[in-house]
Amino acid sequence: MSAPPLPTAADGYIDTTAPIATLSQRIWDIDEGLSDIESIDGDSDFSEFSTTSSTSTRDIEREWNENLEQGRQLFAIVIFPFVGRWLGKKVSYWIWTAFLKHHYKIRAIGA
Repeated sequence: MSAPPLPTAADGYIDTTAPIATLSQRIWDIDEGLSDIESIDGDSDFSEFSTTSSTSTRDIEREWNENLEQGRQLFAIVIFPFVGRWLGKKVSYWIWTAFLKHHYKIRAIGA
């Protein structure tokens, strides 16, 4: 049931100068063949499974990306500022203690 190929020009594209009736009839035949294939695919259980599988894969990937974004926001808004504040307090305490020891040691010697 192989139909003759569409008339093509030298560049490989469909020849628009071909008779309209032949070209439109061939396009109609191709469209009918595609609708038959779509109806066969629509009835198949495998087609439904593969569509569901790809849909669920996309859903899982979307949820994974959302979870990654939530993790990034958690680090950016909560954890990094908390750790930075804690480290800042520890470092400033260490610097202030070192300054006071140095300052009072010098005064004790000079007095």
